[in-house]
Amino acid sequence: MSEVLTYLEDCYAFNGDPAIKKAIDEIKRLTEKCDKQAMILRRLTPENHPDTLFISDVLGKRDMNNMPEKLLVVPAYGVDFSYIYEYTGKTTGLEW
Repeated sequence: MSEVLTYLEDCYAFNGDPAIKKAIDEIKRLTEKCDKQAMILRRLTPENHPDTLFISDVLGKRDMNNMPEKLLVVPAYGVDFSYIYEYTGKTTGLEW
């Protein structure tokens, strides 16, 4: 899929056809939708996806972004232990 998208982006850069831009946007939208649906399926059948992490609980007060102080994370479905991840005060994002 990436090669097709790269080809279309090159074509659009070359001739600027709005139909190609529309196709690029639609492919990106559908790719995002498929990624979201794949995540939903992983969450619905966790026993089939051992590499999926799960937040099993939250602890402590929540900040202004509704994030808790600590998260309990289990590395696989059905395990009898969890890891505690604690907020460090650092935030990351696209604009940071």
